[in-house]
Amino acid sequence: MASIPEGSDEQLFAAYAAGDLRAHEALFRRYQEPLCRHLERMLGERAAAEDLVIETFLRLHRHRRRMRPGAAVRPWIFIIARNLARNRLRAERVQRLIGTLGVETTTAPRSAQGDPALRARITAAFAALPAKQREACSLRLLGDFELEDIAATTGASVGTVKSRLFYGLRRLRTLLREVER
Repeated sequence: MASIPEGSDEQLFAAYAAGDLRAHEALFRRYQEPLCRHLERMLGERAAAEDLVIETFLRLHRHRRRMRPGAAVRPWIFIIARNLARNRLRAERVQRLIGTLGVETTTAPRSAQGDPALRARITAAFAALPAKQREACSLRLLGDFELEDIAATTGASVGTVKSRLFYGLRRLRTLLREVER
């Protein structure tokens, strides 16, 4: 019984809510990297993204009893993460406005994998998108979300998600056109 349980997200969450801590660990392992990539695109910083992944699962633990039976787990996890990222960005914006932020923030991630110049260009291209397009593109490209999951996570209609993806991906293609050559 030492193995980590497998199954759908909903089965793992139900097992976790019933007291199986291994199921929570399995969910964490399943979502740790996709969440971190998504949050890194939203925040522009790997360390901040890693912090929010931990906070996301802490919130998931605290509010596990609020999960409606039969509801999809994946969008709920990403909604928690999105809200935490938005709160963090809002707090940083307020700090900048009142002049208490003593260090300069950057959109480049601290831990570049592969070609650092390419990674910086991709990060800058994502940062150039409006926030709602950036979120939709990140969930689709980095999280492999379906349109319905993106809609559930962002609270937008599927049509709105399609529009955000269309314009966001078109802008990313334009910004990264030189990279493809």
